[in-house]
Amino acid sequence: MIRIYCLDNDHLILVEEEPGSSLPASALWIDLINPTAEEEKAVEGWLGVNIPTDADMAEIEESSRFYMENGVQYLTVPVLYAVDKDHRKTAPVSFVVAGKLLVTVRYAEPKAISLYIERAMKPGNGLIDAKCSGLSVLLGIVEATTDRLADILEGVAEKTESASQAIFHLRANDRPMTNDDFRRLLRQIGGQGAFLSKVRESLTGISRLLVYVTANMRASGAGKENSAWVKSLERDAQSLENYVDFLSNKINFLLDTVVGLISVEQNAIIKIFSVAAVGFMPPTLIASIYGMNFHFMPELNESWGYPMALVLMVVSAILPLVYFRRKGWL
Repeated sequence: MIRIYCLDNDHLILVEEEPGSSLPASALWIDLINPTAEEEKAVEGWLGVNIPTDADMAEIEESSRFYMENGVQYLTVPVLYAVDKDHRKTAPVSFVVAGKLLVTVRYAEPKAISLYIERAMKPGNGLIDAKCSGLSVLLGIVEATTDRLADILEGVAEKTESASQAIFHLRANDRPMTNDDFRRLLRQIGGQGAFLSKVRESLTGISRLLVYVTANMRASGAGKENSAWVKSLERDAQSLENYVDFLSNKINFLLDTVVGLISVEQNAIIKIFSVAAVGFMPPTLIASIYGMNFHFMPELNESWGYPMALVLMVVSAILPLVYFRRKGWL
């Protein structure tokens, strides 16, 4: 799918164009969503540049993600999508800056880009002006992406705090945690930790993109009007990376705490069985002795023999428990 956004004073407008037609003179941004080979060739014919394929976008080497070819900049970053579903993923989004034009190639629909489009198409949006270039659109998308990541991190922080409350703020009259509670906490905390790794991946890509853009702006001496914007975005990305580190440390701490609580519960169960075993050992010994039925055992012929054996077994069971209690083992 090809979406062409043209500049109309202080906002963008969507122009429907099919492969084979000419590119509008006011075109500022060409958005390729799941492009076919025919659509890629059409854009290449309009601009005279190569459009990265899905395989090219999957490369992880920095030299394959950020490079310049014949004066055209190619930038690829992983962006989160489907964050409201059970499975969260990142998908590479390629930005091709050719002069005043921007081309984006994507095989997913991140919400951040949809939010940017929705805002940029409103008059007086504060993002678009008559001097806007493709680089400005790129920075606007990056800003929308960082804002979206900040919102996502707020959700992660809320869920992490909820897990922390469940672990550390049990009242005296609350029931103790069960195995199902521990499993639920482990899934919740571990899931947020896995999600944070996706957020970190996206933030790292954005930070590298901004470093690359800054270096090229300094080298060319162009785009001075965007320098302050880039610096602001770099600070935002850095602050979010620091916050991700904080949340990661907190999640690791909570995971260690849950695992520790599980160990404590297991030790308590094992201690109960150990005490029970020790408590039953002396009575079992006495019962075994009197169960041997040797002929010369005078107690067996006495009327008080049976009550005496019972009393010995009870006393022998109580004495170890009293000893353990004094030692503080119970």
